[in-house]
Amino acid sequence: MSLATACGVTVLRSLCISILGVLLSRHLSRLVETGYSRRSVFLLILILAPLLVPELIVGYAWWLISLKLVHYPFLIELIYSGLVLLKVVPVGMICFCLSAPSAISPEADFIRKSVKSPSAQIIKARAQWSFFLWKTVIRLFPVAALLFLLAFQEFEMASLLYRDSWTVWIFDAQAGGVPVTKTLAFLTGPFLVELILIAGVVMVLSRLQNRPALNQPYQTKNVTRVSAFLSWGYLLAAFCIIGLVPFLFIGWGSMLALGSLLQNQLQLKGTIQECVWGLFYGTTSGIAAWGLASFFFASKQAHRFKVAGFICCLPGLCGALTLALLIASAFLSHYIYWLYDTPLAIFVALVLFLFPRAVFLKLILQTHSKNDASYLARLLSQSKNKVQALKGDRLRWAVNGRMQYWAVVILAFWAYWNVTLSSILAPSQAQPSAVRLYNLMHYGQNSVLSAITLLSLGIPVCVSLLLLPVVKKLWILSSNRSGLTETE
Repeated sequence: MSLATACGVTVLRSLCISILGVLLSRHLSRLVETGYSRRSVFLLILILAPLLVPELIVGYAWWLISLKLVHYPFLIELIYSGLVLLKVVPVGMICFCLSAPSAISPEADFIRKSVKSPSAQIIKARAQWSFFLWKTVIRLFPVAALLFLLAFQEFEMASLLYRDSWTVWIFDAQAGGVPVTKTLAFLTGPFLVELILIAGVVMVLSRLQNRPALNQPYQTKNVTRVSAFLSWGYLLAAFCIIGLVPFLFIGWGSMLALGSLLQNQLQLKGTIQECVWGLFYGTTSGIAAWGLASFFFASKQAHRFKVAGFICCLPGLCGALTLALLIASAFLSHYIYWLYDTPLAIFVALVLFLFPRAVFLKLILQTHSKNDASYLARLLSQSKNKVQALKGDRLRWAVNGRMQYWAVVILAFWAYWNVTLSSILAPSQAQPSAVRLYNLMHYGQNSVLSAITLLSLGIPVCVSLLLLPVVKKLWILSSNRSGLTETE
């Protein structure tokens, strides 16, 4: 299959996924916005689990299942598209829950529907189109574009399930020995698609910014029992398909081979060393990306800095493969080629890749930080009484600091499991475990591979839990002398 055909197939698949994803996420967001489920930890777990489970693990598990359907490629295509859909829907749900209300107020829409006179201007085709544009299209298009980009740039699951995709085509060409300079020419078509989509979103958001703000009070949306039942059923099904099924496959195999893996000192040492490199890349790039997001998109930051921050988001929005090839070509230039086989190249790429994701998390936390609890905790921490100030710092940790810590952990986790950037840019002697796991998963399933996968997953999770009390203590001790605790 040619690159143009693979790109066309990916565009068509991503278009279908984005349309279905917008419809599903818009409906499911109503469940989150209801009062009884708004603070449900269980609901939060069901929503975030499909988003946080690494694509590499999901693709590996479902590749084993799809082997039985090798004579039915259409079913495998449905499985892959369904997996991508389940992965992107949580992003759409978050966007709808945090986005501004429609530019058309319910009162204006009611008046439009109530007018029956054929001579009224409000029922003319132009007015009807304007209502449809501002009520539906302009609010849905940015979310649909984001879901399209996520589906369009997906690589790990497409590669493991042997699906046609432009990312797999170009990555295989680059891994097969095609020079980076020639591989860059292959990016013209996909990059043009991404650029047109991003430009369209910018135009829509700029038009929305010029509209007068609607001060609509928060209204709890009523959800019928049937709708709530279907929504909970979808969330449970997505959790089982993306989260439970892969861990059942990996967990069963690792139980059988974990003992032999621990006895094989050479293999165990190599796995731990790769995990350490992955933790190093993920932690440093996650902290750097979060720091940049906090600088550029602080609520009181000047508008020109926010514009500059958005421009810095563009490389990460173009996807890991495009970013990896651009960074590789830059570091292979005549002036800095000696820095290519160092951790600097992958660090720069990971920071640029994580930056738009850090901005997304930053904007989410800003919506939760502007509340009475945060304000009162800040006042208490500024007390001259040391005991009260210490209690205020602890409250600020509970309100703001803990969320910032887990935001950095999520960013580091995404960097830890990124295969594309690590395989192209990481030094040969300092590659993370995700690269070796990706290579081994193409040769079939065995219990030792499942044990290595489970160990590679468990190490960052355990490290993040162990570091939580340490970071909390350091955060509280340094909060009076640092401005890093502010989320505004």
